[in-house]
Amino acid sequence: MPAIASITINDGATTPVAHTFTPSGIEGVVAKYDDRSGGVAVGYPKISISSALPGKTSRNYKVRVKVVLPVLETQSGSASNGFAPAPTKAYDLIYDGTFTCPERSTLQNRKDIFAFVKNLFAQTVMTSTVQDNEVIY
Repeated sequence: MPAIASITINDGATTPVAHTFTPSGIEGVVAKYDDRSGGVAVGYPKISISSALPGKTSRNYKVRVKVVLPVLETQSGSASNGFAPAPTKAYDLIYDGTFTCPERSTLQNRKDIFAFVKNLFAQTVMTSTVQDNEVIY
């Protein structure tokens, strides 16, 4: 079982910048991480990873990964009293995915599903649909 620790991931900039997501806590089975480098809590990018074991209602292991990238409103000028307005969130970009691995799955099965998903995200079709808002035809 891995201990909660910081995760460092590069962004998608032309010259990638490494972002460190530090642990912000564990709630039940959900490990939570924040990238606090921006300094404004409402704008912290977040990662959560949860694991569920098989139980009475499901014979599957489940791992859910969620990434939330908030985008703050662009602030310009200052309020009439001379102070800059507080940062506010404009919107969130979200990825939410779940691996479902039956108890009967082999280590090789689990390696394969992980590799397929990891490598799928490197494919041109994913770049076109996610980054460029194109539709598969």
